[in-house]
Amino acid sequence: MEHILDIEKQEEDLNAIFLNIKQSNTILFLGAGASVGEKRYLSKEIIEFYESHIGKELNEPNITKWLDILSADDSFRRTHFDNFVQDLLQKLTVSEAHKVMASIPWREIITTNYDLLIERAFDAIMDSSQKIYDLKPVKNQKQYNYRESNTEVRYIKLNGCISDKSLYPLAFSTDDFRKLSSFYKLVLNDLKNISHDIQFLSMGYSFTDDFGKELLDKFDSYNFRDKRWIFNVDPFPNENTLAYYKKNKICIVKCSFQDFFLKYKEWETKNADIVVKKKGLSLLSSKDSHISAPPQLLLSLDGIVKQLNTHTRERFIKEEEYYKGDEPNFGVITRGLDVTKTNFTQSFTDEILKVVNDKKGTFVPIFFISGDFGIGKSTFTLRLIYELEKQTDLDLVSFEIVDFNRARKEHLIELIKTMKAKNFIFFCDEIEVESYFKSLIEIQRDISIEQFQDCNIFFIAPIRVNILEKFRLNRTVPNSYELRISGEFTTEEIEDLLEKLKKTNLIDFRDASEKKRLVSKIMKEYNSDSFVALMASITSGRHENDLIDCYNQLSKEAQQAFLYTALLHKHKLLMPASWLKQNIKMDWDEFITRIVKAEGKGILIQEYVSAHGTQPDLYFKTKHPLIAERLVNRFIPNKDKQFQFYEQMLKQIENGQTNSYLANNLLKALGKNSDYNNTQIDKLYDAGYTKLSDDPYFLLNYAINLQNRRTKTTVKKAIGFILYAEGLLDYRNHRFIHRRAVLNFELAKLYFSEETQLIYTNIYIKEAQDLFVLKQLLDPFSAFSYVDYIKLIIWQLENIDYEIEDVMQKKILIEDLFDLANRTVTDNLDRIDSLQTLYANYLNHNNDNKDYKQYLDELYENVRLRPYACILLHNYHLSKEEFEKCDFYVSEMEFMQENFEVVKFLFKIYGRYLHEANTRVKLLRMARENINLEKEFPLRFYFFKFIAETYNFNYNDGKNYLRNIKHRYHNLHPEFHYEWKDPDGEIMLFDAIVVKKSAERFKAIKISNIQLTAKLIKGNYDKFSVGSKVKVKLHFYLYGLMAEIVQTTDNNSE
Repeated sequence: MEHILDIEKQEEDLNAIFLNIKQSNTILFLGAGASVGEKRYLSKEIIEFYESHIGKELNEPNITKWLDILSADDSFRRTHFDNFVQDLLQKLTVSEAHKVMASIPWREIITTNYDLLIERAFDAIMDSSQKIYDLKPVKNQKQYNYRESNTEVRYIKLNGCISDKSLYPLAFSTDDFRKLSSFYKLVLNDLKNISHDIQFLSMGYSFTDDFGKELLDKFDSYNFRDKRWIFNVDPFPNENTLAYYKKNKICIVKCSFQDFFLKYKEWETKNADIVVKKKGLSLLSSKDSHISAPPQLLLSLDGIVKQLNTHTRERFIKEEEYYKGDEPNFGVITRGLDVTKTNFTQSFTDEILKVVNDKKGTFVPIFFISGDFGIGKSTFTLRLIYELEKQTDLDLVSFEIVDFNRARKEHLIELIKTMKAKNFIFFCDEIEVESYFKSLIEIQRDISIEQFQDCNIFFIAPIRVNILEKFRLNRTVPNSYELRISGEFTTEEIEDLLEKLKKTNLIDFRDASEKKRLVSKIMKEYNSDSFVALMASITSGRHENDLIDCYNQLSKEAQQAFLYTALLHKHKLLMPASWLKQNIKMDWDEFITRIVKAEGKGILIQEYVSAHGTQPDLYFKTKHPLIAERLVNRFIPNKDKQFQFYEQMLKQIENGQTNSYLANNLLKALGKNSDYNNTQIDKLYDAGYTKLSDDPYFLLNYAINLQNRRTKTTVKKAIGFILYAEGLLDYRNHRFIHRRAVLNFELAKLYFSEETQLIYTNIYIKEAQDLFVLKQLLDPFSAFSYVDYIKLIIWQLENIDYEIEDVMQKKILIEDLFDLANRTVTDNLDRIDSLQTLYANYLNHNNDNKDYKQYLDELYENVRLRPYACILLHNYHLSKEEFEKCDFYVSEMEFMQENFEVVKFLFKIYGRYLHEANTRVKLLRMARENINLEKEFPLRFYFFKFIAETYNFNYNDGKNYLRNIKHRYHNLHPEFHYEWKDPDGEIMLFDAIVVKKSAERFKAIKISNIQLTAKLIKGNYDKFSVGSKVKVKLHFYLYGLMAEIVQTTDNNSE
């Protein structure tokens, strides 16, 4: 590569750099020279100005060594120096070149600067048409684990920031840089994940002076470039050192920061393709007309969600390659290459439309298309979607969620609002990967909360029968339906397949009788096995031999690459190019020549994806996971040898979010498939820790693995890892808190089996209990916030002797947790049910051989215990539906409010009867007089006060409490609600009219009597015209007050 020393004469080379920048294929490194404008504060000037200020001259040009010398002087104050630097840097001004720079779709910006010029440049164009991305500053290691969206560019400040020197100290000295080594390593190692197509561009650095050389050496010590070139924009390069630059793979662009970006702007004007157009991003209606969509939405969805229609842009699959086992895409269906299973297609279509049109429940439905491995579930599902799209009366649009790790509910919700279709399908392939399955359930919940009117939304997901069964053992999927497909073909379908295979020369038959014999052979021998097995049968084994021949034609390096890729892809995971490169021990030049540019013979397939930031953009896969499995078992038949491959892979993986997800999903898949014993799985986790020791999400899963080894040493080690992982995060994460609680509980049980005096047992029990309380406060809508917490309390009651008051309080707590869980949790309810059975068994066997009611009555006679007994007796009679007796105990407890357990209990009871004015007065007074209620029960506190203030017609006050819920919690229960009742407890019907704002898509209702406007719950309101008089019920949801039309009172319907 030649240096660009004359930007006018070498315009073509410069334009190639510009094109990569425009296509969002550039990582930018910014040095101090990029901040030079009217003011110049490089290290040389800082040294001169500060020496003049303090009246000393050290004759040391290297600012790091200079500051090391100063720091050894007792009279030197580092804070004084940092403040001096801050005062200088605050004088810098934003130039036009900075604004141009801020309008560019960088993949990432990394800087060693301390100033705020870039932040101010992005702010300067915030409200202009120049803006493409928002800036997301990352100033320390904790903030680095944030996953930016497609509309954000991460701006990494390696050396601190003057925005807050206490949080982000300025790095100048040797000791400063030593402290930052882990941050440098994390950031620069992540750059190894991107392919050779992503270019590195640096500005503001001169790599020939001592400081610049040291910085280059520091950067390259992490081998982030891996012998790749970096472009360095330098207005005054030392032309005597050009050979040195070239040797170090630095291509000089002789140009100033300002001139470079002004030149870029000039080039961009001539080639005026905005990013959206360049990427070909668009949305089409069901009638193939273009939908006007915000560019930011299209960018947000790019590479994460794609529309499925006849115009979908995706990899072209040749007919013969599809029949040889290539994974299908929508183009295969639109070109008619698949065999249509007419009976299944029709019956599944009828079932789906029946459920969707029924509109029962708040949760949007999920349809699992289940079947055995390799029988064509994904192909069939795509065909099913295509056939549904062809029914024009449905006004149906379809989308595939491509990347669950990056899918955000806000973007999906905006997409639905933008499209304005009647029916939406979200196709979810690859949900056999556990993290994707979890994400699907979360997305279902988030979209359900929106309660979209006048449109149906549903998910369709192909999945193996056995995998679905395993997932369902651990979690409940609301409003889900399993539609099972088998691999058998009808005679007509077999004939269709044979004709298609003949056209591609994969088989041959000369007449009808030969064709009939083939049909008969398939009908007789093929019994819902994989499609690959079917092809092997039809071609008498030639199909599999072709695959083996393809493998044998690969170079030795490519064969090795194939085996590593296949070992991953057999679990439906793609192999990032960077990880593959590490496994076969090549630098980028070798890898490009021998693997990327080499012929993959149709079985080692490259897949470029639309990635963002430092996420991998080049992956490798095989034709199909089933083919991967068959060929792996053929070429590495020994399971122990396969294990060694996995161990080697995990030891070579680089740190990074994408690789962490891959490692976690791979290890979970290996565990679920029972390929290896527990000792081997443990060893694989240990191997992953070799490189992923600084990744919080790997550490979380590693801690679970260590917990399952069930020794005090491994559990303590796991607690240490979780504490370290939490220190790597910039926010409190309830998943880590929960795991730490479980680990402390596990450790307590291990000590309990050894101790006679329960010293350590009680220490770890107390820690676990505090953490479970915190988990439940942060995440009250997850079963994980209740199951292990309740197990802990039951275990305490069964194994440790407590005073009777403590026993009663623990029982009250258990029953309250059950009550809350049954109202707020949406998944894993069967685990809650099994715990209720466990608790009932405990009650039956721990009452001094007395009937439980008799036992409570005796406790009630003790004045000291009476408050607790009242609560337990109330719960007992409530379970028996003896409501008058419940009222008796509530009345009695109203005179016991000096007891905080009673206060908490009454607050809960009052909250369920807020239709009564007197009860509202009691609840609001109680809330004022007991400030700890908000702290201990924030969800109940905010929800009940929202209801109470709404009943009192203080709508704005009620909304403020609702905002607290929305801001504080995620994964809200979409269906949980109370209904607006009259003072007698009867559901109220309100006279209302249908309204709709001109700029909004959805209708609402207005109740004139109480001057209230409310959104309508999920439903079809086409027949209600604006102005129609209706009767409605009102519902208090955790996310707002919503109305349900129950009848029309006039004839103004459409």
